Order: sequence, then C-alpha cells, then structure tokens
Amino acid sequence: MTHTLHVTPLGDLVDHDTSTTDADCVCGPEVRPAAHDDGSIGWLLVHYSLDGREQAEG
Repeated sequence: MTHTLHVTPLGDLVDHDTSTTDADCVCGPEVRPAAHDDGSIGWLLVHYSLDGREQAEG
C-alpha cells in the first residue's frame, strides 16, 4: 500500500486540496518520494502558500 502525506501552509489564502493522492491542488505542490523504514516508498506532497510567504524565508 502506498502512503501519501501532505504538508500544507497554515492560514493561507486558500484551502489546499489534501483529499487525493494526486498533486491536484491549485498551488502545484512538489511531489517527493519518502522512504519508510521497511524499504517501501511513499509520497510527500509539499504545498506552496499563495500568499508568498516562501519569498520572505530565503
């Protein structure tokens, strides 16, 4: 069984779609493989804020 976890920004301008295992959110999340201790691979979907807060974090 493949596991998918979503990382979303809190208090953003929009609600991010975390209801699916696909990267269908309006923010265009980054999909990263995530290795589990048992050797299986899951997926991490990292969502981007739409209020631009990542620009200030550099």
